[in-house]
Amino acid sequence: MRKVDLKLNTYYKYAELTQYLKDVEENYPELASLESVGKSWEGRDIWAMTLTNTATGCPSDKAAIYVDGNIHAGEVTAAMVALATIDRLVSQFGYDEEVTHLMNTKTFYILPRVNPDGAEKYLTTPHQLRSSVRPYPEEGIADLPGLHPDDVDGDGKILWMRVHDDHKGEWRISAKDKRIMLPRRPGERKGPFYRIYKEGFINQFDGEPFAYHRTPWGLDLNRNFPSNWSNENKSGGTYPTAEPEVKAIVDFILAHKNIGALNCLHTTGGFYYRNPYTYKDEEMDQDDLRSTIEIAREGFYNTGYSDIKSNNRSTLTEWAYEHLGMIGYTTELWNRQSRAGLTREMLADAQTVEAKEAIELKLLEWNDRELCGRGFIDWKPFDHPQLGQVEIGGWEYKFCSQNPPHQLLEQECHKNALWMLAHASALPEVAIGEVTTEKQKEGLYKLTVQCENHGYLPTYITNKGKAIGAVKPDSLHLEGEGFTVFAGKPKAEIDFLEGYMNGQQSRYLSFGDAAKSVKKCVFIIDAPELPCTINLKLKSQRGGTVTKTITIE
Repeated sequence: MRKVDLKLNTYYKYAELTQYLKDVEENYPELASLESVGKSWEGRDIWAMTLTNTATGCPSDKAAIYVDGNIHAGEVTAAMVALATIDRLVSQFGYDEEVTHLMNTKTFYILPRVNPDGAEKYLTTPHQLRSSVRPYPEEGIADLPGLHPDDVDGDGKILWMRVHDDHKGEWRISAKDKRIMLPRRPGERKGPFYRIYKEGFINQFDGEPFAYHRTPWGLDLNRNFPSNWSNENKSGGTYPTAEPEVKAIVDFILAHKNIGALNCLHTTGGFYYRNPYTYKDEEMDQDDLRSTIEIAREGFYNTGYSDIKSNNRSTLTEWAYEHLGMIGYTTELWNRQSRAGLTREMLADAQTVEAKEAIELKLLEWNDRELCGRGFIDWKPFDHPQLGQVEIGGWEYKFCSQNPPHQLLEQECHKNALWMLAHASALPEVAIGEVTTEKQKEGLYKLTVQCENHGYLPTYITNKGKAIGAVKPDSLHLEGEGFTVFAGKPKAEIDFLEGYMNGQQSRYLSFGDAAKSVKKCVFIIDAPELPCTINLKLKSQRGGTVTKTITIE
């Protein structure tokens, strides 16, 4: 077995990502297995890697977390964080205590790039797109009259064009930094002034005015999930799960009943979206809200990210909570504003031109200090074949604004891999505790088995999941030969086991009732011949399956 090298100073294209996953499977066969869960719109495999120590149980018999990335084409940091999580789990197993415990007791289902078509276009062309490469909402958008974004000067980037126009120009150059463009003030007559357009070409150009077509790819795969889907959201597709990538994800999650946690990796912003979206926090089950916020706090300790209420409907995480009762987050990776010393409050309060200029100045100071000026492309003259003399420049969007510059990628991957582990560690963890046998009379024995949950979350994960019947109750099974259950059945339904979060409900650290995380099951066993061996199996859909063998002598 050899360590598989993962380069965290670059963004993997599809072939590189695929090869890395296959190398991990080959070199860690007891820890990792790879499968394709479906095909993308262009026919690429959507890879899913299952990670657990198979020596301690099969993947479906352990509490599981689902992690995916890159459902949005340009959010390629997500795929690299997913790969970094895989790397940490396999390379640190047997060395790192927390990793080893998690791999022994939990299962990780990681789908690093669920939209391989969009990411490949993003990484191999100058184009920026939201999600799927399928033309939407109709064919032929790229042929319509008007401006279509494109790499005009051939530098591999699509930036901005500023055109000198002292009469109609809406923008002026900042006196504090010539890179910054500010709105022209009311009544301002002394130029120069500029019009600003996205870098591109104009179809059927016959002078101004001309329409501006943002993209031929208007589909958003993360608005195609069943929960609160509406055809009023034009980016959400023709019906829920209409897109092959979304259908593959939904089918995978539904087929793996042991999944209780879900984390979807995106960019950008440096925070966690938590559900619900369509109703207020006060209307959410308060135990579910509390556990969601407390788990996110563990993420904060690793990343510095805070949690905020979701403002997006028909997303994967919304569906996972509303339909399946899972605790899920949309983790928005990377935040250049915070790297520049800007807070969320400063950005929200920036209503005036002066405040916005101050923000741009802070960003440029960071760019010049930390990135050697490479994050902002200085305005340069160019002879546009249609517009004449223009200047092209602006922020390097792909690998500064939307994703970390290559030299900062590893930091983002490291801290968020730790967040994936912290999220998984909150899952329930069932165990068989004390087992006693007491002879009643010849051949009859009283068997008492203590069923326990050592995890933070209850085995039903959320009250929502329990209320909608998304989770089956836990049960204890007696298996083997040479005995019968004197009265009843060799299966005891034990409802659910609470987690230790359920004993933390009181306010201000005044103590309340302990969690009901232990339940005793009693059987009367008819064992006419000794010794008699009985296999105990505690089954929990989302808390795992554990076994213990006892012998009555």
